[in-house]
Order: sequence, then C-alpha cells, then structure tokens
Amino acid sequence: MSFDITIDYVASDHSIVVSEDGLPCQPTKTLDQIRIEEYSCVILPGMVNIGPALQNEKLISFLRDLGEQDIIIASISSAPLLLAKAGLLKDTKFTGGIWQNFFDYFEFLSRENFQPKLVVKDKQIITAIGFAHQEFARKVILSLGLAENTDNYFKERNDYSEEDLIFTLSDQDFDEVKRSIENAL
Repeated sequence: MSFDITIDYVASDHSIVVSEDGLPCQPTKTLDQIRIEEYSCVILPGMVNIGPALQNEKLISFLRDLGEQDIIIASISSAPLLLAKAGLLKDTKFTGGIWQNFFDYFEFLSRENFQPKLVVKDKQIITAIGFAHQEFARKVILSLGLAENTDNYFKERNDYSEEDLIFTLSDQDFDEVKRSIENAL
C-alpha cells in the first residue's frame, strides 16, 4: 500500500527517535532540510512523553509555519498538543489522545474546539485518538486523493460511546505527568 509516494522521516536532528510503542526510527531528513512545497502531507505520531517535543522551539516554529501552507497536517494520539502549541488549533475542531486535565494545564489548548470523536478533519488538519490508527490512515489516504475508496484496506470498529473517547488521569498520575513535563524544561 505504498501508493507510489516517498515518505521521509523528519526530526530536529538525525538522532534516532523512539516511537510511542518503542519502535526506533532513523530520521531521513532534518527540519532544516525540508522544503515544504515538495510535500503534500505532514504526519505527526503520538508520544508517551510529550514534554521535550513541546519545548522544541525548532519543531514548534516549523509547525507554526505550516499554517500558511496548502498541505494536509495529520496528527494522532498526543501530537495534537504540538499543533495547539504552534497555534494551529485556535479556530479548528480537533480530537486526540489528550488527557482532559491538560485543558486546564496548557493555556494554548482549547477545550471548546475539542471533539470526543475518533477522527476529526477540519480545514486541512486531521486529528485522531491513538487507537484509531486505521480510521486515521483512511482519512489521510482519502484526503490526499490516493484512493477513492479504502474499504478493502481497513476494517474498523464503529461503536464507541463518548465515554470511550474522553480520558482523565487521577490527580496523582497527573502530578507525575506534570513533573515529567516540567523536568524536560
């Protein structure tokens, strides 16, 4: 299912990045090497510890500049927090694997625009909850016009309640997450 396209793995530098699921990824390019007009889509994966990424001004600046481009921006799991920090979700509906506690913790995160749905597409931005990776991939493929129908590629569950799509940490767990973010500062 390559759709005859090239995929670059991009990071702030060439250091190996470990994914949320422990998969080591070697960046093929750095943010400085990207000419965004050569791309049709930017996909941001989720991460367990988002603190370092939120403090990475090079990354946030790169994302902020995407708002002025004609490009699909797709963000899953915790990564919509990065879009919010870059100011891209101010007038955009979104979802994500975002603990509800974060809405009061991060001033840049708008509770009003949050939608408790698996996937949300608003303007050129696609966001999804982490476990909705198939629905997310389907929306990206269709938005890029890579296929007219993706029914043969994916089989997903569609019977989630709203409670299944809203996450809240206990006070103790939230304090621990805040400490890990603050320690990254």
